Amino acid sequence: MDGNAAFRRAMHIVSPIFLSYYLLPEQLGAGITRTSVTLLFLGTAACIEIARIALGIRLFGMRPYEGKRVSAYAQGALGLALAFFLFDHLLGTRAPYFVVPVFLGMAWIDPLAALARRRSWPRAAVVAAYFALFLATEYATLGARAWSWQFLFGVLATGSAMIVEGPKHAQLDDDLLMLVVPLTVLTLAVLIFQPPMLP
Repeated sequence: MDGNAAFRRAMHIVSPIFLSYYLLPEQLGAGITRTSVTLLFLGTAACIEIARIALGIRLFGMRPYEGKRVSAYAQGALGLALAFFLFDHLLGTRAPYFVVPVFLGMAWIDPLAALARRRSWPRAAVVAAYFALFLATEYATLGARAWSWQFLFGVLATGSAMIVEGPKHAQLDDDLLMLVVPLTVLTLAVLIFQPPMLP
C-alpha cells in the first residue's frame, strides 16, 4: 500500500471523531454554539476545496482522477453536513441513532471493502461486517428494545450502503453516497412507520 492509500485509510478510520458533535452541548459558552463551530469547519473545508480545484492543487491522499472533480474528502464533509443538519432536522432527537451507525459504516466498512477487493475476499464478508457493525451500534445506543425494528433498520442500511459502495461514478464518491443513501432510506422508513423503539 502506497503512502496516499495509507493516508486515505487512516482518515477513514479516525473520521468518527466528528461524531463527537453529538456529545457537545449546543451552547459552548461566550455566545459560541455547536452549530456555528460545525458550520465554520464545514465552510473552511468548502473554501479549501474550491481553492484546490481553482489552483489545480492535488492534496496528499487524493486519487489521480479526483484532480478535476470534488474530492472524496469534500464529498465526505458534505455527507457529514447533510447528516448533521438535514437528517437531524427530519429525524429530530432520533437522528443520532441512525447517523452514528451509518457514519461508522462509511468510515470503517468502506476501507474494509477496498481491502476485500484487493485480496479477493467474498463480498458476503463485507456485507456481514456492515450489518454486524450497524446492529452492534444500535444495540449500544438503544439496548435490546424492539430488536425486530433494529434488525429491519440494519437490513435497510446494509442493503442501501452496499449497493453504492464500490461502483465508480464520474462525479460522486462513495464517501458521500454511503452516508446519504442509507440515511435517506432509513429516514423514509422512520417517517412512514413511526417505530415505537425510538425516543
